[in-house]
Amino acid sequence: MKSIAVLTDFSEKSGHAAKYALHIAKKMKVNVRLYHLQLTPSALYAQPVLSGQGYPEEPVIDTRLTEFSEALASDLIKRVFPGSFMPRISFYAGSADMVDVMTEIINNSETAMIVTAPLESDDLASFMTSDACSRIIDWTTVPVLVVPEHAPIRYIEKMAFATTLDAGDILSIAELGNLMDGFHAELMVAHLDINPANDNIKAAEKELNRKLYTDLNCGGVYFRSVPDIKSQKDWEWLKANKRTDLLAVAKRPKEQMTSFFKRGQGSHITHHITIPVMVLPKRP
Repeated sequence: MKSIAVLTDFSEKSGHAAKYALHIAKKMKVNVRLYHLQLTPSALYAQPVLSGQGYPEEPVIDTRLTEFSEALASDLIKRVFPGSFMPRISFYAGSADMVDVMTEIINNSETAMIVTAPLESDDLASFMTSDACSRIIDWTTVPVLVVPEHAPIRYIEKMAFATTLDAGDILSIAELGNLMDGFHAELMVAHLDINPANDNIKAAEKELNRKLYTDLNCGGVYFRSVPDIKSQKDWEWLKANKRTDLLAVAKRPKEQMTSFFKRGQGSHITHHITIPVMVLPKRP
């Protein structure tokens, strides 16, 4: 059975991301597998070796993954109705080094998605443009979902895909629709148009809109062109018609990712993005 790989550093926000992963796993009918990811060396579980002493004979056993999975399972039981699907929780007990963790994940053909909190950052936009997040996205061939600490745990009613009008975006939109098919959510494909008067852009928007209806086999999809000419950028376009529960983008060069996720930051005010963000891999 397919599974969601959840990266954790045992912080409160990564615990929230794991609960979010379990919530969507119930709807997707997939399991959850936990991976301890340690971005920086930790002294907490290291045993000091005093001068003149040998190494301790009995190493400290890190039981945090076991305790973390047990706590999640206990919480899940309270949230599942009798007779409904309950994801199985397992964990990878190997190295917490990023190379080892990501190698294990990409070699597991059952992995359908990676879920993580914005590790070592209090702001989702900052994490999305960090080296750690870039490495996770670059390494994997499955979607990566980043869940902010205070994102509500609720069923997804509306998703938004921010398109750059790239020819490959239609494949990413189709993958998003198939992956989240069980939610029966509406999908707004939005283009942030910095030059609404450009005829070439209008033509590209028209072509993508046509493909949404001719090339996709999923309902509830519509296109929206969003004039993006204000000097102070924000995320208000995500609220069109009704609130967006999940924002998705296709993998882009780091410069483009930085420009997009820093759009809410200005000299006088910062508009934070507070919903989960999914980055979809580029498909050939």
